Amino acid sequence: MRQAEVWIGRISLAIGSAVLVAMMLQVVVDVFLRSFVGIVFPATADLVGRYYMVAVSFLPLAMTEIDRRHIEATIFTHGLTGAAKTAVFFLGFLAGLVVFGLLIWGSFNEAMIQSARGAYLDVGTMRFPTWPSYWILPVSFALMEAIMVIRLVELLTGRFVEGDHDPSEEVQGLGPETR
Repeated sequence: MRQAEVWIGRISLAIGSAVLVAMMLQVVVDVFLRSFVGIVFPATADLVGRYYMVAVSFLPLAMTEIDRRHIEATIFTHGLTGAAKTAVFFLGFLAGLVVFGLLIWGSFNEAMIQSARGAYLDVGTMRFPTWPSYWILPVSFALMEAIMVIRLVELLTGRFVEGDHDPSEEVQGLGPETR
């Protein structure tokens, strides 16, 4: 389980980092060309809005759960222990599994529709395809769904660790074996 978690984290981190660097480079090239050469890099605003920002916003979802950095309201559950606390975690992970399952289903259907019709934008004299960007959401939600499944399996098998365990250190190569 931990190995799958590490790989999902690495995939999220690698794709997210590559997208962020690509967005930065494209914006820099666009500003340079516009300011010094007098030409515009085609479709920068559309590419940033339709591809880069969607990827940067949604791909890290799985990584935030791996880091256990999602917002938790513990005011009512802080004092719980044992079976009651396990039940709260179970219901939370199960609710996440259902919600992300619905998000996968809806975004996958929309991606299929947009892909089938070959969605695009008219940008100046060219057509800018937008249908591939619709696949970012189902992939992002599927990565999160995989983490939810891992959390539920860990919880049901007694291997779920709350607190000091930080799998993001393993994703970044800083796990106990490398210290």
